[in-house]
Amino acid sequence: MSEDETNHTESLIEWPHRSAARARRVETVFGSALIVYSALAVLAHRYAYFSWDLNFARFVQEIKLPGFETLMIWTSVPGNGLIPWALVIATGAVLILARLRIEGIICMAGAGAGALIDRLMKATIDRPRPLDSLVRVMGEFHHESFPSGHVFFFVSFFGFLFFLAYALLKKGLLQRLLFLLFAIPLVLIGLSRVYQGAHWPSDIAGAYLAGGAWLMLMIEIYRRLKLKQETL
Repeated sequence: MSEDETNHTESLIEWPHRSAARARRVETVFGSALIVYSALAVLAHRYAYFSWDLNFARFVQEIKLPGFETLMIWTSVPGNGLIPWALVIATGAVLILARLRIEGIICMAGAGAGALIDRLMKATIDRPRPLDSLVRVMGEFHHESFPSGHVFFFVSFFGFLFFLAYALLKKGLLQRLLFLLFAIPLVLIGLSRVYQGAHWPSDIAGAYLAGGAWLMLMIEIYRRLKLKQETL
């Protein structure tokens, strides 16, 4: 990298050093999320749905705000078919070309491995999808229901990009815009999957927990690789 490129990168990047106390708090949150997820997964394996699943799903599907249905459908598009793979590969390539090689590799490897883990959890828990006789099912959905693959992907992918915007960019308009860009799909995707009848709310809760734990692991691996790089 040339001196000009180094200066330009340093003008954008501001790596916040983590304290040992903060690392311990992260580990506590990580462990707590795994415990809660494990309990929910056991219950999801035993029960096709809970009473509050049905009540909340029907409540969400009764929302009649103008444009709401279109918003819910389009929110799920980045997680459909081959689109997430294209997004991950393209984003990873952009990061690598921007001289953020570790960031690009973790983005691609984390999202890819996360998809495999989600698929394994689905097959193990083997929970059926919501039935059209119980809620309105807007499409034909494949594989098992718990946890939601869309939510897991959004948390690991958009969550990691949100973290990079926080960790690498100095405070300013660009950072705020990226926060908004990555946070909106993270917030809406769970509602979208319930609205379309693709998942029960407990599937969404499980995916946020599992995806959040996986995201924290991605960030920890990234942090260690970054520190190792800085000491070389």
